[in-house]
Amino acid sequence: MSAIAGMVRFTGPPVDRGCLERAGERLAAPGVGAAAVWCDGRAGLVARQRISTPEDRAERQPWVGGGGRLALVYDGRLDNRDEIAAALGLTPDPTEVIPDGALLLRALERWGEAALPRLLGEFALALWDASERRLLLARDQLGQRTLYSHHGDGFVAFATTLSALLALPGVPRRLNEEALADFLVLNFLFSEETLYAGIRRVPPATAVSIDAGRVRQSRYWAFDPDRRICLPSDDHYAEAAREQLDRAVARRLRSAGPVVASMSGGLDSSAVATSAARQLAPGRLLALTLVPPPDAVPPPVTRGWYGDETPYVTAIARMHPNMDLRRVWSRGEHWIESDPTRLFEAGGTPIYGPTNAAWFAPLSETAGEFGSTVMLNGQAGNAAWSWDGLSYLGELFRRGRWVRLLRELNATAPHRNYSRSWLLRQYILKPMMPPWLDRIMIRLLRGQPERWSRFSGINPDFARDVGAYRRCLEASHGPASPGAWDPWQERVNRFSTYVGSDGRAAWRAVDGIERRDPLSDLRLVEFCLAVPAPQYLRGGITRRLARRALADRLPAEAIDKDVMGMQNPEWFGRLAARRSRMVAEVAELQRSPLAARCLDLPRISTLLRDWPEDAAAAAAAAAAREAAYHYLLPRALHVGRFLLWL
Repeated sequence: MSAIAGMVRFTGPPVDRGCLERAGERLAAPGVGAAAVWCDGRAGLVARQRISTPEDRAERQPWVGGGGRLALVYDGRLDNRDEIAAALGLTPDPTEVIPDGALLLRALERWGEAALPRLLGEFALALWDASERRLLLARDQLGQRTLYSHHGDGFVAFATTLSALLALPGVPRRLNEEALADFLVLNFLFSEETLYAGIRRVPPATAVSIDAGRVRQSRYWAFDPDRRICLPSDDHYAEAAREQLDRAVARRLRSAGPVVASMSGGLDSSAVATSAARQLAPGRLLALTLVPPPDAVPPPVTRGWYGDETPYVTAIARMHPNMDLRRVWSRGEHWIESDPTRLFEAGGTPIYGPTNAAWFAPLSETAGEFGSTVMLNGQAGNAAWSWDGLSYLGELFRRGRWVRLLRELNATAPHRNYSRSWLLRQYILKPMMPPWLDRIMIRLLRGQPERWSRFSGINPDFARDVGAYRRCLEASHGPASPGAWDPWQERVNRFSTYVGSDGRAAWRAVDGIERRDPLSDLRLVEFCLAVPAPQYLRGGITRRLARRALADRLPAEAIDKDVMGMQNPEWFGRLAARRSRMVAEVAELQRSPLAARCLDLPRISTLLRDWPEDAAAAAAAAAAREAAYHYLLPRALHVGRFLLWL
């Protein structure tokens, strides 16, 4: 794993080595080596290496090949090294260590852009071909690694962090107001745009070829909508899912140091952790679980949710003798809440959930204390591995399978206290509702102008000025989304909203921890998307595939539960402790014309003035009121601090 940046000048003066060194300084992060610079006048590349796999010790980026005409920098990890080496005809030599970068360069020399769909793993790369005077930028299929670019007058600049890109000459530091509105209303689907005007993300599964005359962008891979897996029985599906899971986890256990796993009592992170423990045996696996602090006020009991993972993770650990379970908790206010400047300097971007990020922080801090730079998680499970199958109800309605639909509605309603009317509204009626009618219903039932009013602190005038509602419709974000009609497309859409990788890259630059998610493994995701929908929902049982596949790894109380663990259950106490400081923050933001234009500061002030007595009072008032305190307030103030920093 590494951090990279570079610049190519097609016209004008040559690339200045000093500017590359300055960008290299902005790539500094815990555990990365010194900046290595390569420059041939027209093009310049810089890389800083982090040792996360044994082969990383042999990395010598930037790599030069093709008789000196090719130069490569990349960030990432190849998970199918053996396949690539065999296809290249490389004979394994136990005395020779071939780093991922060298293997990647050989693949690009042999196959050019056709090498990209052969690669499995996480990567962002830049390849300069001096003979063709062409730059190739590319990202992995699911966009797990970040890569940003700016196309200027006669030059192109790129980097894996926004901070490093902004350090290169000619790259503007101007706010993209439309993208900021998208950020505030959680419209993820204009995801090539960034918060900076003129800076774009290289899309996942995409090769961008740039020369003096043109920019060619081509997608080299996509999910196959026609792929279907047909197996003889439920048991065959469960066994195949277990095999895919174990392979995905095995591909992420390659590490230069100890691997830790974050684990809850759900079906995602526990699937990853238990698979890792089985494969590492007789070695040990440290499993970290977030729980409320010992002195925390218990969260209010909420239907379908629980606040403490301890009973479930303890039972899981008992089934795996080589798993060392450690419960960790938040140790008071975190710097991401009080002063996130460190994050902005490292990554150049705000994040969507600063309060939840503060709650998650003890995981990476404990991993670092343990001496690990690799932490496994299961964040991508909901769209593939543990899909609940509920949007299948909409497909049954659309296909006219009324008897089956009625049977599933009656069977599903008792689980997690669903009601038939709620299921009908959420998965059948709501997708049919035209946007104009949805807007009227929101105004009548909630007294709010837009659906996002519940959770977003955007200034309504600013939202109107930049066309936020129009952009939501164009992106099929909100009530007009076709996802609920097509379960397969709805799940693919979740993997298409890849802007969350910005926050992961920023955190990696801050704490030096590489977060690996086996449930985002390409082959596992493709398998899960090809499995028939009834394998996920039948007889009212949601997440059927994961429940059956984990029957030999998790205790019954974890597999059969119909409640879900709360993230950050002590969120209200965290916010209440900061109330007076938040009032001061609003006063500071009111003196900023930019913050006052973008954020609804009067509403934020009202929330701080009309503070509920406790979390139960916030929840009892209305779900919209709880969302305003839990999500709107901390996110808006976090964005406000970003605007002041910018």
